[in-house]
Amino acid sequence: MANSSIETLWDAIVIGTGMGGATIGYRLASQGFRVLFLEKGRQPVADASDGLAETPQQRLAAGHWPDRITAEVDGVVSELFAPLGCGPGGSTLIYGAALERFERSDFESVPGLEHPTGGWPISFDTMRPYYELAETLYRVQGTSDPLSEPVALPHPPEASTQDELFMRDFRRAGLHPYRLHVGIAYEPGCQECLGRLCPSACKSTARSICLDPALERHGSELLTDCEVTRLIATADTVTGVEFRRGNSTAVVAGRVVILAAGTYRSATLLLQSAGPKHPNGLGNGSGLVGRHLMFHASEMIAVWPRHRGSLDGPRKTISFRDFYSHNDKRLGSVQSLGLSATYGNILVFLYTWFDTSWLGWMRPLRPFLRIPALIASKLFGDATIFAMILEDFGEPQNRIVPEPERPERIRICYQASHDLRQRASLARKLLRERLSKFRMIYLLPGTVNFGHPTGTCRFGHDPTTSVLDPSCRSHEVNNLYVVDGSFMPSCGGTNPGLTIAANALRVGDAIGRRLREGEL
Repeated sequence: MANSSIETLWDAIVIGTGMGGATIGYRLASQGFRVLFLEKGRQPVADASDGLAETPQQRLAAGHWPDRITAEVDGVVSELFAPLGCGPGGSTLIYGAALERFERSDFESVPGLEHPTGGWPISFDTMRPYYELAETLYRVQGTSDPLSEPVALPHPPEASTQDELFMRDFRRAGLHPYRLHVGIAYEPGCQECLGRLCPSACKSTARSICLDPALERHGSELLTDCEVTRLIATADTVTGVEFRRGNSTAVVAGRVVILAAGTYRSATLLLQSAGPKHPNGLGNGSGLVGRHLMFHASEMIAVWPRHRGSLDGPRKTISFRDFYSHNDKRLGSVQSLGLSATYGNILVFLYTWFDTSWLGWMRPLRPFLRIPALIASKLFGDATIFAMILEDFGEPQNRIVPEPERPERIRICYQASHDLRQRASLARKLLRERLSKFRMIYLLPGTVNFGHPTGTCRFGHDPTTSVLDPSCRSHEVNNLYVVDGSFMPSCGGTNPGLTIAANALRVGDAIGRRLREGEL
C-alpha cells in the first residue's frame, strides 16, 4: 500500500469504479483535480465466459461480485449470485452494454401521464446535454426510436440477417423497432461479449473509457482490494474514509468524498457510518437511506422467427418502446438480449429461477437443472431471447437490510406491489396481442432484475423526503456525494446505465465548480 496515497489530501476520493464512479472520477481528473479511486475488487485475470463459478476467488478473478446476496422477495428468502461486477470497471465489466436514454416522461409529468413521484428535481432538458456527452464518451451506436425524441448517434453495422428479418416482421405486426443503443465499437472479430469480460476495448466499459484514461493520462491513483468499512465524519463534513486492505486498515482523506459503490453498497456504507452526530447513519436524518429500493421487473421471452436467416453479425440489435406507457400506465421497453435459446443460456435462467424460489435452499437439486435445460434447448431450437423491462416504483418498505455481524454482505427485503403485478400483466397482454403471429414462450415471467437496483439514496429538494439534493450532495454532509443508481427517485422503463453516466458527468461539473471556487 503506497504511503503517498494515504498521506495525500486528495481533491476527490471515489469509492467504486463502475459506471458512476469511473465516469465522475474521469470528469474531475480531466479538469486537473487529484482523484483517488478505491475499489473492492481486483484486476480480473480470467475469462468470464463461465458465469457459473461459485467460489469467491473464481468470481473475483472473472470480474463478478464474489458473494451471494440474501434476498427476501415476496416473503421468500433466498441466497443468490446477483448479476453484479466487481473489479476496476464494476458491473460494466460484465454488462450487456445497452446504453439508452430515459424518456422525458421519466423526468417530469407529460400530458396524459403523471409522474409517480411528481417529477425529478432536474428536468429532461437539463440532462439532455449530459446524455449527449455520455453517448459520445461511451461510443454509443444506434438509430432513433420512431416514437421518441430523435437522437443523433453513429449508425451501427448491419445486424445479422436473422435480426433484420425480425425487425421487418415486427414492423409488419405494427411495432416500431429501432437499433438498440449500445456501447460497442464493433471492431473486427467483435463477439459483443455480453455478460462477460471483453478481451479488448471493443465493449465500452467504465474501465476502458474512463478509469484507465484517468490513471494513465491525468495522474489519478487506484487502490484495489479495498473494502471500505465506514466514512468518518463530523456533523457536516466527511473527514476520512476507512478501508481494509489485506490484513491492514487505513484512512484516507479528501476534500470531497463520492460514493459510487452501487445501489446496494452505497446505502449500506452510509448506515454503517453511524456516529454521535449521525446516530441513524451518515446523512440519514430523513430515515430514507436504504429505502425505496427499486428493480426493473424483467420478462424473459423466447420468440421464434417467422422467417429464418443467418445469425452471423451483431445480435444485440433490436429494441422497441411501443408499450413504454399505455393510457395512463407506465410499462417499459422490449429489447433483444443478443442470445439464442441455447443450453447454456437456458441453464443460467433456470439457475436464477431456482435460486430465487423456495427451492433455493435445496441446493443439492441444483445440478439436476442441466437436464431440463438440455431438453428445452432442443425444443426451442432457433428461438431468440428478448427481455421486457418494466418500470418499478419505490416503496419505503423495500430496502437494504444491514447485517451488523456481516457488514460486507448484501441483504435486501422487497415486496412486489399489486400495481407492478397489474402493469406486468397488462404488458404481457399487449405483447401477446401484437405478436400473435409469432410463436413465443415466457421463460421467466416477472423476474426481479437484481442487476438493475436503484433508489436507495434518492435525490430531491425536500430533506424530509430525500437523501440527496438535486446535485446529488447529501442534504446533511457538505462534501459527500452519491452518483450510482442510488440517486434515482424512479427507475424508468429501460436500462439505467446511460442515465447513471450522464448524471455522473453533470455532478462532476458541479463538484468541479465548488472545488475551483474554494467551497470544498
